[in-house]
Amino acid sequence: MKDPQNIEVIEPKSTYKIPMYKVTSEGLVDGNEFVLAFCKGNKEDESVPRQVGFFTETLIAAAKKYLEENNVGDLSSRETSMAITKLDEALLWIGKRAADRQRRGVQGTYQK
Repeated sequence: MKDPQNIEVIEPKSTYKIPMYKVTSEGLVDGNEFVLAFCKGNKEDESVPRQVGFFTETLIAAAKKYLEENNVGDLSSRETSMAITKLDEALLWIGKRAADRQRRGVQGTYQK
């Protein structure tokens, strides 16, 4: 079975191939691979390639939602609750970074 953390870089800083899996009566088996693209571009410079894709915080929020929905009843665990807390923390820091970049007028650009 493929390593779930083995991410192939298709385009650095924007596009990755990630493994997928399928549950069968024999157990977990490798599925197709999924191409994951992150949104990129520069609002001020059209010469910078633009790409339709996900925001980092959207993927983190989706992972958090999935864990929350499954961390109930007999399936709940302290470890999953801690993972949810850490995803909340990641969203907090990404939000702070975005707010700071917006305040400085550099959000949506490749300026620091």
